[in-house]
Amino acid sequence: MNTKQLRQKILDLAIRGKLVPQDPNDEPASVLLERIRAEKEKLIKAGKIKRDKRGSIIFDDDKSHYGQLPQGWEWVSLSHLAFFSGGKTPTTNNKDFWDGSINWTTSKDMKSKYIDSTMTKMSQLGAEQMQVFPPKTLLMVVRSGILRHTLPLAILRCESTINQDIKSISFYDDCICEFVYSYILANQHYILTKFSKSGTTVESINFDEFKVISIPLPPLIEQHRIATAIELTFSWIDTIEQSKADLAAAVTAAKSKVLSLAIRGKLVPQDPNDEPASVLLERIRAEREKLAKAGKIKRTKGESAIVRGDDNSYYRNVDGKKEHLAEIPPSWEWVVLKDVGVYASGKTPSATELFSTGRYPYFKVADMNTPGNELYLSLTNSYLSDNYNSITFQENSIVFPKNGGAVLTNKKRILTREALVDLNIGVYSPTTILDFWYMFYFFTSIDFRKLFKGAVLPTLDKSVVELMAFPIPPLSEQQRIVVAIEAMFEQLDGMITILT
Repeated sequence: MNTKQLRQKILDLAIRGKLVPQDPNDEPASVLLERIRAEKEKLIKAGKIKRDKRGSIIFDDDKSHYGQLPQGWEWVSLSHLAFFSGGKTPTTNNKDFWDGSINWTTSKDMKSKYIDSTMTKMSQLGAEQMQVFPPKTLLMVVRSGILRHTLPLAILRCESTINQDIKSISFYDDCICEFVYSYILANQHYILTKFSKSGTTVESINFDEFKVISIPLPPLIEQHRIATAIELTFSWIDTIEQSKADLAAAVTAAKSKVLSLAIRGKLVPQDPNDEPASVLLERIRAEREKLAKAGKIKRTKGESAIVRGDDNSYYRNVDGKKEHLAEIPPSWEWVVLKDVGVYASGKTPSATELFSTGRYPYFKVADMNTPGNELYLSLTNSYLSDNYNSITFQENSIVFPKNGGAVLTNKKRILTREALVDLNIGVYSPTTILDFWYMFYFFTSIDFRKLFKGAVLPTLDKSVVELMAFPIPPLSEQQRIVVAIEAMFEQLDGMITILT
């Protein structure tokens, strides 16, 4: 169930008169409009607002995707229902203007339907430089990068000033605020497309064009019924979304538990007929010696990081300090990651080596956020020249952010082909003697956020990764563990699909 689409469907039904039934006894919207016209004329005569030179205009293209209006409804221009204003930012150099008790709304506050308080407050002196807007004023962001895809709207439930990126919509009869909010929200894609102001460095709305948009106005009593129905159905959707969030969190915790059991030898039973991991490690050592002689990898210097004590317990020896390792099944062995694979960092090629097509793809940390790159890192717009002859990384290597804030995302991805990655990405290429998926699931169990060094920018030190202790089961058991993990993950993921 796509709850975003469900919300949109509810709004579409509401503004077409199909969410609640009409009542022929309702006072028609034409009577409401007469009261609004009278209130508007009163304000004009009092000099509080100016008469709109464009008048009340109904544009056919605004209502082209609507059918016939329900009985009692009327088409009306927004400019006939409200007057408009903008905000500003008093100088921040004058500290006397700030840190008071008066709300100052910015786009940062426009993240929910209602505004009860703001992140930044102004003093009374600062507010004297501003216009203060009352509750039931509709606010709309008209200048922000978020307008590429979203039109932020909010209704004030408290007095507030606003900044220059926001326009206020003040109704002659504020009882219609809720319905107009729903109408604009339902049509945000149309508004962002039609009224986008071109030729500006930041996305913005041509508000002078927008404010005469045509609105189908229901009778006031029906507006109240519509608002109640929307609130009720949206509360149900909120419950669904919260259930989805709670379930997703529970599934994530369950997967973490599955991985924890797997790498401790408690997910599947051991088979005494399996070739022990010690024999497997001998083959890996022989392979690494062969690669070292060929100059393809460097020999490991110094003593082994894994030692077995007199009590047959395993310890990780780092910088002379012994760290006791957890007990594992007798057929398993403890190693560190550098014993069973190669860790390296990426590099950034020169601009002359990058093209839109080429032999090898080049991945940046940002590519990990590209839709389609959630497991396999395969999509990019950057490729290396066919003549590129420096280091590249083999397919079935595990990559992850190692520098900067991206480390905190704790993401791991798999290269699907030989490629290059940038210098902020770490690459671990495990030996092909081990089961690759067992290695990958071990990596997904690591929380790199707990391992980085450096107070300013998170950094995964090479030695931290290479000297990470890793339990190796017999190869046959590795394969059984992978089958069990994937079966359990499939069941857990199936639980989430119930609510999607």
